Amino acid sequence: MPEINGIHHVTAFCDDPQENYDFFTGVLGLRFVKRTVRFDVPEKIYHLYYGDEMGTPGTVITYFPMTNMPMEEGLVGKGMMSAVGLTIPDGSVDYWTDRFEEHDMEYTVEERFDETVVGFTDPDGIPYELVTGESDIEPWDGGDVPAEHGIRGMYNVTLHSSDPAGTMNVLEVMGWDRVGEATHSQAGDRIRYRAPSGSPCADTVDVLIRPNAPNGVMGVGTYLHVAFQVENDWEQNEVSDRLRENGYITTSTKDRDYFHSRYITEPGGAIFEYATMGPGFTLDEDPEEFGKQLRVPAWLDVDVERIEEMLPPLNTD
Repeated sequence: MPEINGIHHVTAFCDDPQENYDFFTGVLGLRFVKRTVRFDVPEKIYHLYYGDEMGTPGTVITYFPMTNMPMEEGLVGKGMMSAVGLTIPDGSVDYWTDRFEEHDMEYTVEERFDETVVGFTDPDGIPYELVTGESDIEPWDGGDVPAEHGIRGMYNVTLHSSDPAGTMNVLEVMGWDRVGEATHSQAGDRIRYRAPSGSPCADTVDVLIRPNAPNGVMGVGTYLHVAFQVENDWEQNEVSDRLRENGYITTSTKDRDYFHSRYITEPGGAIFEYATMGPGFTLDEDPEEFGKQLRVPAWLDVDVERIEEMLPPLNTD
């Protein structure tokens, strides 16, 4: 089977698109890469993308703001993805804790796997972490976060599994290696997996084991899925075949315009996506124009001006 060398992107649900945009660009200093729509309900829901300058796989965080389609508040818990780690340089912890204090944000600091981890939540309560580590990704320098402290893509995701053995089996079928474990009496045990090779960032998954924790409830304030990198459609088919041979049900291919996707629900409850590395975000915009206009794929055949009037306002100036 082709190697799956890292995380491609993560997707979550939020409430207000403006609050979401202001936080990820204004507080975290990420680039607003793409403003599009959820393809099955384009007149109701944005699909917002954040990342580095080019929206490199491994840096991308996406959101569905649910303002126009009221969704119950979710609960992050067992049976879903429970955190995303973002890479920062070793010497940047004080900068970020000071920045969070300036924005009246609560945070925690702990040591884990010989890394410093700064925990915080987005405006909808979704857990994130800043993790000290190495990355080949250059930070976006178009905001007010100094480049020397900027976020350098994703470091890891945490899967709070309801079936840890099942989750670990999927990761091993994917070719990922078990590289460590950490025990914490209250926070639970973590089993760490790492991609075989090749990704400049986002190559780590932690399986969190807390059997007595409450089950998660998907809704606003929770993650929807984590996507993993596959090079192209052929490799995606090979990965799908290998998963099916091992008893996992994969979906048909979905055209997401900027990449093609297949999905499984792994035994621990999280949704895994396998997304191709292309065509990429330059498909319909030059990099200097990223995020400035609403982009809708030609195959959707909808009235873009009408959709813009129906979507909630979003000021990106």
